[in-house]
Amino acid sequence: MNTQPSINAIIEMTALFTHRPAPGASNEAVAEWYRAKGRMHEQLAARGGDDADQESAHAAASFAHADRLSAEGGWAA
Repeated sequence: MNTQPSINAIIEMTALFTHRPAPGASNEAVAEWYRAKGRMHEQLAARGGDDADQESAHAAASFAHADRLSAEGGWAA
Protein backbone atom coordinates (compact mmCIF):
# COMPACT_ATOMS: atom_id res chain seq x y z
CA MET A 1 0.00 0.00 0.00
CA ASN A 2 1.32 3.44 -0.95
CA THR A 3 0.99 5.69 2.09
CA GLN A 4 2.90 8.63 0.63
CA PRO A 5 0.78 11.75 0.01
CA SER A 6 -0.38 11.99 -3.58
CA ILE A 7 0.50 14.98 -5.73
CA ASN A 8 -3.07 16.22 -5.20
CA ALA A 9 -2.57 16.17 -1.43
CA ILE A 10 0.66 18.11 -1.81
CA ILE A 11 -1.10 20.66 -4.01
CA GLU A 12 -3.89 20.97 -1.43
CA MET A 13 -1.37 21.42 1.40
CA THR A 14 0.33 24.17 -0.58
CA ALA A 15 -3.02 25.86 -1.30
CA LEU A 16 -3.95 25.73 2.39
CA PHE A 17 -0.61 27.28 3.33
CA THR A 18 -0.78 30.07 0.75
CA HIS A 19 -4.48 30.85 1.32
CA ARG A 20 -4.50 30.80 5.09
CA PRO A 21 -6.77 33.60 6.33
CA ALA A 22 -5.00 36.71 7.51
CA PRO A 23 -5.41 38.01 11.05
CA GLY A 24 -8.73 39.82 11.27
CA ALA A 25 -10.41 37.66 8.59
CA SER A 26 -14.09 37.01 9.10
CA ASN A 27 -15.23 33.93 11.00
CA GLU A 28 -16.85 32.76 7.77
CA ALA A 29 -13.54 32.91 5.86
CA VAL A 30 -11.66 31.14 8.64
CA ALA A 31 -14.37 28.48 8.96
CA GLU A 32 -14.18 27.75 5.23
CA TRP A 33 -10.40 27.40 5.49
CA TYR A 34 -10.82 24.90 8.34
CA ARG A 35 -13.35 22.94 6.26
CA ALA A 36 -10.82 22.74 3.42
CA LYS A 37 -8.19 21.61 5.92
CA GLY A 38 -10.58 18.95 7.20
CA ARG A 39 -11.23 17.66 3.67
CA MET A 40 -7.49 17.38 3.06
CA HIS A 41 -7.03 15.38 6.28
CA GLU A 42 -9.96 13.13 5.29
CA GLN A 43 -8.22 12.37 1.99
CA LEU A 44 -4.98 11.52 3.79
CA ALA A 45 -6.84 9.29 6.26
CA ALA A 46 -8.55 7.45 3.41
CA ARG A 47 -5.15 6.39 2.09
CA GLY A 48 -4.70 4.24 5.18
CA GLY A 49 -1.38 3.57 6.81
CA ASP A 50 0.03 4.21 10.24
CA ASP A 51 -1.18 7.82 10.39
CA ALA A 52 -4.77 7.22 9.23
CA ASP A 53 -6.28 7.46 12.73
CA GLN A 54 -4.39 10.67 13.47
CA GLU A 55 -5.43 12.15 10.11
CA SER A 56 -9.07 11.29 10.92
CA ALA A 57 -8.70 13.03 14.28
CA HIS A 58 -7.23 16.11 12.57
CA ALA A 59 -10.15 16.13 10.12
CA ALA A 60 -12.72 15.88 12.91
CA ALA A 61 -11.02 18.67 14.88
CA SER A 62 -10.91 20.92 11.80
CA PHE A 63 -14.60 20.39 11.04
CA ALA A 64 -15.55 20.95 14.70
CA HIS A 65 -13.60 24.20 14.80
CA ALA A 66 -15.25 25.35 11.56
CA ASP A 67 -18.67 24.56 13.06
CA ARG A 68 -17.85 26.58 16.19
CA LEU A 69 -16.74 29.54 14.09
CA SER A 70 -19.90 29.30 11.99
CA ALA A 71 -22.08 29.21 15.10
CA GLU A 72 -20.30 32.30 16.46
CA GLY A 73 -20.88 34.07 13.15
CA GLY A 74 -24.58 33.25 13.12
CA TRP A 75 -24.68 31.17 9.91
CA ALA A 76 -24.93 27.45 9.20
CA ALA A 77 -22.09 25.51 7.62
